[in-house]
Amino acid sequence: MKREFAWAAGRFGLVCTILFPVAGACAQSASAASTAALQAAIQRPAVTPVLAGTIAVPISAKRFWDNWERARRDASAMPQMRRLIAPALTMSRARQVAFVQSAVTRAIQWRSDTTQWGRHDYWASAAQTLASGYGDMEDRAIVKMQALRSLGVATTDLYLTLARDSVAGPETVLIVREGRDYYILDDSGGPPYRPEQRKEFQPVITFGYGASWVHQPIVRTSAVAIANPASRASDGGH
Repeated sequence: MKREFAWAAGRFGLVCTILFPVAGACAQSASAASTAALQAAIQRPAVTPVLAGTIAVPISAKRFWDNWERARRDASAMPQMRRLIAPALTMSRARQVAFVQSAVTRAIQWRSDTTQWGRHDYWASAAQTLASGYGDMEDRAIVKMQALRSLGVATTDLYLTLARDSVAGPETVLIVREGRDYYILDDSGGPPYRPEQRKEFQPVITFGYGASWVHQPIVRTSAVAIANPASRASDGGH
């Protein structure tokens, strides 16, 4: 993962929305207008995340496209997924998020990509991970994402985030948006938490359905100086 974080640091300023191909061909009888409407609905970007004192800048993230394409595959029809989420079907949204966090950690045993796939960095689809019962932090985060999607959470509220933790190091987490709040589901299996509850959490790249972003820190002192240009003159320019 270190190479991915180094790549992200050099991509600030690149602005582009990811447009994924529509699965399957439109029916021949569909009109041009209805086809355009369908395309627009599928390509509508997720809500830009507001996380941990950062500005989320859209990027193309082409290097991750193959991995993200697998990550976003719907696994709701799988028997393993149905069994996994069955106890949570009648729960409140908050309890569903907490349930998925702990249930996936119990169901999927940790195994490295090198051992599982013979590759350095491979994001398995939720179906692949559920079928094998093994995966690393990316794979478990992806299963959580598809489990919550199967429980009815809108795709616009689900984010896969590559992050740094100043204590634990690089990590990949699922983030769920609920109104104006964001909840982090990390790989520990512990209760979901909000970004402000853990100052060590620093998002780097976030993937959402229809868009991806790189996170830049907000420099608040610069904003104050720009908003109050007379402040420097009042202290002699120092």
